[in-house]
Amino acid sequence: MGSTVDTHVAAVNELTARWAAAAGADDFVVSGAGLWPLLGLLAGAAEGPARDELEAAIGVPAKSAHGAALELMRIMAESEDLSAVLGAWFAETLPLRREWTDTVPPDTIGRLTGQDALDAWAARGTGGLIERFPLRIAPDIRMVLATALVARTRWRDPFDDTVLRPESGPWRGLRGRGLVRSTGDLTAAALLDGPDPVTRVVVTGTADLDVHLLLGSSMPGSVLATGLAALTGRTPVRSALPPGTTGPGLRVSQHHAPRPGDRLDIRMPPFEIRSSHNLCATPELFGLTAAMTTDRGHFPAVSPQELAIAQGAQDVLARFTAEGFEAAAVTAVSARAVSMPLRADHLVTQVDVVFDRPFGFLAVHRETGLAVVAGWVARLPIRRDDEQDPLFV
Repeated sequence: MGSTVDTHVAAVNELTARWAAAAGADDFVVSGAGLWPLLGLLAGAAEGPARDELEAAIGVPAKSAHGAALELMRIMAESEDLSAVLGAWFAETLPLRREWTDTVPPDTIGRLTGQDALDAWAARGTGGLIERFPLRIAPDIRMVLATALVARTRWRDPFDDTVLRPESGPWRGLRGRGLVRSTGDLTAAALLDGPDPVTRVVVTGTADLDVHLLLGSSMPGSVLATGLAALTGRTPVRSALPPGTTGPGLRVSQHHAPRPGDRLDIRMPPFEIRSSHNLCATPELFGLTAAMTTDRGHFPAVSPQELAIAQGAQDVLARFTAEGFEAAAVTAVSARAVSMPLRADHLVTQVDVVFDRPFGFLAVHRETGLAVVAGWVARLPIRRDDEQDPLFV
């Protein structure tokens, strides 16, 4: 990858790390890669405080964010093990700026026609892994942006699916089913020297997607941040570990065996996790605080109509089995039109005129002062409170 792509990938990973740090200690899965392109498109279209906050959240200049978002989508779409699609839907009555619409793929843009169409798009974009769009679209919504991502790989060396035996062995005290695998590639296991040590095992897929398993003693956000930092070299990685090395869940030893060959044994449970995230519940995390305010519009590059963020959500799935791994995420943000309040900071004079009696009129040509027609209204369709008969007959 070039340095620009490296920078953008690092920015996505940093967003993922911050998100994971805020996700708590329960089961969760997030997709920073699904959200970052949307924030990038918003940053490139925004102005004022919303632009500043979004720029800080994505970690790249707002002036290059639009192109960076589309480039990230292209990279994912062209991967062997990933697919990624972008969607943008607009209300029929919303005027759009061609300077913006001409920069995105033509098959990206559509008109808002109802919830069923968005649900179908989510299911189609994730191969049926996520069947419903994460947002319920209200009648006042004028714009929806979304990404749908799928990651699927089969293991180069599959695991064995086994019954856990709690009475002995490495699964002591555990019941259920587990996955085991032995490999001669000892470099698949490493220690990451973060704030607290993290054990990393890389499970290699058949094409261009691997899964990094991370085990540490800190909070989930810290462990994941260490793993993410290792991807860009900001955390040292120690592989080819010598005998006597220990780490979280890891021990390196030597012993005599009847056959030659080093061996890495991996034991782990299979898992499936589904998460739903309300992005607007923590808008400061994603640079959306200012963009949600309705005292002004925030995205003039998209439309001359004043728009503010109304909703943001992500539904995401991750599944690890003996044969492989699959994940899917649908991420969406919506915007509604804002009514600009009248400013009350001027001293004004109030004049009232009531036409409750006969009156005349002129139709005047403004440029020349020519009275095109003149007339008089003698009978009015009104009644005074103190009169029995109407003035209009």
